[in-house]
Amino acid sequence: HQFVIRVENRDELQAKLKDRGVPTMIHYPVPPHLSLAYRDMGYHPGDFPLAEQWAETFLSLPIGPHMAFEDTETVITSIMESLS
Repeated sequence: HQFVIRVENRDELQAKLKDRGVPTMIHYPVPPHLSLAYRDMGYHPGDFPLAEQWAETFLSLPIGPHMAFEDTETVITSIMESLS
């Protein structure tokens, strides 16, 4: 139900895609160990560096049966042009 990519300049790419009309989401902006749900466990930034890195670099792209082939092409083209 998600199509997620990992990109170092996530926020920049997200802004460029938005300018092109491509909606994106950041589903998990906070790694689980730093979320309020796990505060009582006493985790701190740096305890799970990969989870923290992924939370900063994952971007969810549009996906689903509602998308026409042309929509998919727009997403692909927009990403390629934005990253070049």
